[in-house]
Amino acid sequence: MYQIQNITIIFILISFFSYGQNEIKMINGTEFKLTTIEKNDTEQIEFIEIVRKNKKLLSHTIANFDGDCSSENIELGGYEIKESSIVFYSYWASGDIMGKNIYPYGFRKQIYSVDEKGTLLLEKSEIYIENYLDDWSVHEGIKYLNKELNSKSELKLLNDYISKAESIYSSKFVLGNNKIKLENYVRNKLKKVIEENTKYWKEIYGENCNM
Repeated sequence: MYQIQNITIIFILISFFSYGQNEIKMINGTEFKLTTIEKNDTEQIEFIEIVRKNKKLLSHTIANFDGDCSSENIELGGYEIKESSIVFYSYWASGDIMGKNIYPYGFRKQIYSVDEKGTLLLEKSEIYIENYLDDWSVHEGIKYLNKELNSKSELKLLNDYISKAESIYSSKFVLGNNKIKLENYVRNKLKKVIEENTKYWKEIYGENCNM
C-alpha cells in the first residue's frame, strides 16, 4: 500500500481556471471536499481535486482534450465512492489522419481506501496502456502486447515496455484476461462519454485511430 502525499502542481504559463461544483462527502467518518476545476488555454482540461481540511490530497482527470487540425488525443475519467473507498477509472484514445499520432490508448482503474484517520491509501492500480514511453519514439516492445512471442529478444522488449509503463503510471500492467476485464469495466463506466467524444472518429480517421 502506498500513502498518498500532498501533490503541488505548478503551472509556469498563466492559465485560466474555472472552479465549478463543490461536493462534500463523508468517507469512513472523514469529511472530504471534491472540487471540479476546468482549465482552458492551449488544452481543455477538467479534473477534480480531493481536499481534506484544506489540504489537497490528489487530483484526477475527468476530461483532457488535445490535438491539432489533423489529430486528437483524449483522456476521459470518472470516479465512484464505495463505503470506505474511492475508485477512479481512466480511458485514453487517439486519432490522426496521417496515422502518426495514434497513442496513447488504454485503460486504468485505481482503488484508494480511507482509513479511520482520513488517510488515503492506494490499495490497487491496474493499467493497460499503449503510449510513447521514450519521448516521441515508439518503443519496440509495444507491438508484442497483443502478439504471441517467438523469441527471448521479443520477451525482453515486451518486459522493458511493461516495466517503463508501470514506473510512469504507478500501476500494475495487465494483459490477457485481466486486460479484457479492465477494458470492459472502464468502457462500461464511461460508455456515454466515450461514445459522445469518439462517435465521429471512424468517419474522419478511418483505421488511423485507437479508441
